[in-house]
Amino acid sequence: MQTIDLSKLKQGSSSFAFETTSIDGVYSFLKTINWSERWLCCILLFHFITFLTIILSRRCSNFQILVFFALVALCYNSERLNELGAKHWHHFSHEQYFDSSGFFISIVFSSPIIINCAVLLILWLYESYLMMKKIAVHKKSALSKKNQSSNKKNL
Repeated sequence: MQTIDLSKLKQGSSSFAFETTSIDGVYSFLKTINWSERWLCCILLFHFITFLTIILSRRCSNFQILVFFALVALCYNSERLNELGAKHWHHFSHEQYFDSSGFFISIVFSSPIIINCAVLLILWLYESYLMMKKIAVHKKSALSKKNQSSNKKNL
């Protein structure tokens, strides 16, 4: 894949151009982002709707598997999305956010996706726990019924 030169990104008319070595932390980076831009609001809305979909569909495991693989595919393709964003940022944004190291797309796009995937995995583990608990209860009741019927035959 082609890497993006930071010096070319700074040539835009943006006041946001930065070098990733000047970033102190994630919080300071997030404070510099203009969250009022429509496309950033759409990304936030996407993550929120995805989270709600995951929570509301917790009993539909087949649908959740589809959501999980879609999220993993989006996260896998985030490098390509970063390159496309760097090439065409002036069509949808007022400022250039896409750097060659992918810091912006990792923080704003990929990290919430990974968190949503982790929520899915936690829900699946919890469902597995409940299923194993139910199986153990059924085994105990079947064993006690078997013991009761064998005790009645012996009398």
